[in-house]
Amino acid sequence: MNENLPSIHSIVLTTDLSIDSASAYGLAASLTQKYSGSLTILTCIDTSPQYSEASLGTLEAPAIIPPHALTSAHTDVENALRECIAEHFDSARTNYHILQAPVPVKHSIVTYVDEKKPDLLIMSSHGRSGLSRALLGSVTEHVLRHCGRPVLVVPAKPR
Repeated sequence: MNENLPSIHSIVLTTDLSIDSASAYGLAASLTQKYSGSLTILTCIDTSPQYSEASLGTLEAPAIIPPHALTSAHTDVENALRECIAEHFDSARTNYHILQAPVPVKHSIVTYVDEKKPDLLIMSSHGRSGLSRALLGSVTEHVLRHCGRPVLVVPAKPR
């Protein structure tokens, strides 16, 4: 191995468990195996007021997500992550973290990565552009600009 290349012992892979985010799974699994590292799959349950206002409430009265709904969402996400790991990753080197995001997901990811300091963050880009990007924002772009760790962006597969 080239001594000028940094070693990669810990990798964080973000996913929203969508088809677009799955485009990064193969690369994350390969790099984890190649470097004999560990992989943490990070996903977020967005509980931020911004999300609640957009989907359930109003600016004046943002929706409060009931505790039973959060528990149910956490269970569903955990089951989906376990299935994802069984299908795409070496479970001996892979764990997961479900982050309840009280602020927009893009900020939660940056905070998590800055605290955990993995050697590499891998994300997929959903490939949105134009109006949908302006309305939805770009989580990947925000993370690239604000994260203090190396970030590898994998483009979504064309449909």
